[in-house]
Amino acid sequence: MLYLMVGELWLAGRRVRRAHEVGDEFKGRLAELAEQAPAGLENYSHLARTLDAYARRGASMPTLGGNEIRIFAGADEVFDALIADIDAARDRVYLIFYIWSEGGRADEVGEAVIRAVGRGVDCRILLDAVGSKHLLRRSSWPRRFKDAGIPLVAALKAGRLRVLFHRIDLRNHRKIAAIDGKIGYCGSQNIADPRYFKTDAGVGPWVDVMCRIDGPGGEALELTFQHDWCIEAECIAPRMFVDIDPAPYTHGGSPVQVINLGPAQSPRATEDMLLTMIFACQQSLVMTTPYFIPTESMEHALIAAALRGVSVQIVVPAKNDSRLVALASRSYYGDLLDAGVRIWEFEGGLLHAKTVTADGRVGLIGSVNMDRRSFAINYETSVFIYDAEVTERLGKLQSRYMEQAVEVDPVRWAQRSRGRQLAENATQLVAPIL
Repeated sequence: MLYLMVGELWLAGRRVRRAHEVGDEFKGRLAELAEQAPAGLENYSHLARTLDAYARRGASMPTLGGNEIRIFAGADEVFDALIADIDAARDRVYLIFYIWSEGGRADEVGEAVIRAVGRGVDCRILLDAVGSKHLLRRSSWPRRFKDAGIPLVAALKAGRLRVLFHRIDLRNHRKIAAIDGKIGYCGSQNIADPRYFKTDAGVGPWVDVMCRIDGPGGEALELTFQHDWCIEAECIAPRMFVDIDPAPYTHGGSPVQVINLGPAQSPRATEDMLLTMIFACQQSLVMTTPYFIPTESMEHALIAAALRGVSVQIVVPAKNDSRLVALASRSYYGDLLDAGVRIWEFEGGLLHAKTVTADGRVGLIGSVNMDRRSFAINYETSVFIYDAEVTERLGKLQSRYMEQAVEVDPVRWAQRSRGRQLAENATQLVAPIL
């Protein structure tokens, strides 16, 4: 029974059929978008061209040019911008989040969506059934959204009977807001105010990063929402996958590549992109993640990069909301430290930001943790940014994280107790399902 629950990555046949039906519409509009907003990477770095080539062929996700990108380093910045964009929306507001936790700024987002639907804006909300179970089951928000005429759908519902039809620990872990077919948000920030969210966990405030994309990359994020909505709500609305802003995109700007992954949807895309990035980078690689449980391939790639002289740095939280994950993560420290990888433990709260920068030229912001669950089980979205100036901004943010962190000393780490080593290595046995 345990094997049937988590031993195979399997989906209900109906969901697979829906994914194939919706996939054609999704890919068709994405192909049109690629023609409307070519990236023109001829003069960009070899690393950017290499990643683009893999994603276009391996994940059918084109690089799109003509984007304006802003990076938000804190929840208040994200909520201020998101609420302003919702209040300015004229056509549609689509939200897909793993967690919506009521209280504080999260409630302000809900009020903004209700105001938007009152103006005639098409508003839809898709939340993960497990990540947002408290809001879905115990708060007044589902009723308020229903009374306002806002469809709210729970993704990947879990229950005792559902184990007979699909793996019950599959999660939609995306964090996307899409507005008016051209503005998109993507990153690690849930609709949760750090001043209210999991304050009893003893890890401090959650620290997130989000990017706002104005341009064709924003529309690609909207297409991701539409794809998931049509599967979960089992309908394709007349204006889904239709370009509602036919004005031509401007040339120039920042090229971005939106990468989606999940069962029946390019399940290895992000890990393969990261492996390509690690093997192709020549100077530096900085990675921040709250949950670090690398696959064997990822661990070997990081070690190989450090051994050939690349400056590899990994920033993780000193305190984690999951003790098992913390133990499993630290079981990998030894081999990485021996190879010259520098590991930093952030002490300013639970560092929840999922970012990567490589050679100061390519950046990544998304919902993907550097762990096996994100790579192989969850539905995730990441944005690869092929712009040196934007990557520099992201790199400065990563440096600020390291200023609030303590570097793990290889000598002291090797001297930790045998009992601790045993606990860490034992926990690694269940790492694939943490």
